[in-house]
Amino acid sequence: MSYIIPFLASFILSIILTLGIKKIAAYFNIVDKPGDRKIHSRPIPLLGGVAVFLSFFVVLFLYSERFLAGNLEWRHLLGFFFGALVIIIGGILDDKYNLSPSKQIIFPLLAIASVVIGGVEIEKITNPLGGFFYLQDLVLVGPVLIAAWLLGMMYTTKLLDGVDGLVSGVGAIGGLVIFLFTLTTKYYQPDIALGALILAGSAFGFLIFNFHPAKIFLGEGGSLFVGFVLGVFAIISGGKIAIALLIMGIPILDVVWTITRRVLQGKNPFKFSDNKHLHHRLLSLGFGQRKTVLVFYSLSLAFGLSGLFLQSRGKVLALLVLLFLMLIIVISFRVLDRKRELKKPSLLLHVCCAPCGTYVSRDLLLPKYRLTWFFYNPNLLSQAEYDKRLEYVKLMSEKFSIPLIVVPYGHKSWCKKVKGREADPERGARCQICYLDRLRETAKLAKENNFDFFGTTLLTSPYKDKAVITKMSSDLASSFGVKFLEEDFQANDGYRKSQELAKELEIYRQKFCGCEYSVRS
Repeated sequence: MSYIIPFLASFILSIILTLGIKKIAAYFNIVDKPGDRKIHSRPIPLLGGVAVFLSFFVVLFLYSERFLAGNLEWRHLLGFFFGALVIIIGGILDDKYNLSPSKQIIFPLLAIASVVIGGVEIEKITNPLGGFFYLQDLVLVGPVLIAAWLLGMMYTTKLLDGVDGLVSGVGAIGGLVIFLFTLTTKYYQPDIALGALILAGSAFGFLIFNFHPAKIFLGEGGSLFVGFVLGVFAIISGGKIAIALLIMGIPILDVVWTITRRVLQGKNPFKFSDNKHLHHRLLSLGFGQRKTVLVFYSLSLAFGLSGLFLQSRGKVLALLVLLFLMLIIVISFRVLDRKRELKKPSLLLHVCCAPCGTYVSRDLLLPKYRLTWFFYNPNLLSQAEYDKRLEYVKLMSEKFSIPLIVVPYGHKSWCKKVKGREADPERGARCQICYLDRLRETAKLAKENNFDFFGTTLLTSPYKDKAVITKMSSDLASSFGVKFLEEDFQANDGYRKSQELAKELEIYRQKFCGCEYSVRS
């Protein structure tokens, strides 16, 4: 009963608070709207982490006498609390105002500082070969290790939060495993066991509303908070890092692989996002959200519980098994991706600018075609305009891993082709010469490189003559013997969506077609 009552208190309080926070978030319109990389189809209230935070610390403070009965002191608890409070405040601000990554990271760093100032430290680390590594005499090593560990744990749960109930469920399992571990005879720490069980109760209470179909999300603060608490417990329990690694092993390795993959692709791993996390992969295989989270729950529970029965060397072996399992998963998905990609028909897409190309490529074309972009736009009025548009086309091609072929700027030859048509109105004969020039080069390159289809983003804009471009493209398809992609890029409000995505991604959006005559018009 000494443990059941605190568990039930945090569980019930979490349920009550979640219901209240859900209404508050909806009232102030702090919701997660459907959009890029989102798998939900309707707005879902955020701020759920506030309910988990409050239920956890309210019950923890009520039982503070028991929690501080061991080696912990009030300064440790206060450092822990204020660190978590900073994370939640930062999360509320991010959920409401969508802060930039450079501002988001301020709050986890302040939380780490609060924990360190509160006196939480790593005194020793278990040596898998026997004995310990003592850190008391190495002044800066302990804080640096704490910072690295907590940042890793927080950003693991942050990046893991992409499927209903995943982070809250793993957090509940983590709390339960730490509770069981710290009640074993060898590692008996009833104070840590109490705190871990209170975390489990808070997470389980929230999970009732967060499991698929979710009625509320953790939000930025909540996803960071779960990793923060698990990370702090691993430290204050005497450096039980191995147990936390076993619980969070697959998610941590998924984050490590994500960072490695993006670096190998020449991308900034913290600036670019994709849908290749393990939970995204399982969803793409048709697992659905419930089965996907159950896979993660099973792995966390199985490897976490294995730590109850393993000594130091056994835990290292279990971690190696986790690493081997992740390698098998990575290799399997890469082989599967390769097979899927080879089955897709190839498409050479002429891209006039990044705004017109990004939406149609990401949402309409990449799922169905092996896509290559072709940047050939000699009509642009200056080298500066050409370079600026190309800069963002390159940025988006890297972001979405789309191969890019670029033809150097050649405005003089284009001017010769439209000579005598300078006074023509927009969409007149001069524009038709410009359309045909770019379409012909696209069809020619598609034929020379054995593409199955060619297309153009000129069809994205309602300001272009869609009928003329389509007729020209069909004629060129017959002449060159390569298929023209007859897909309506303007359907379902495509142009508006392309502009909204460009604004969201901060892509350069020009207000004219490109040539000096369109500026005049």
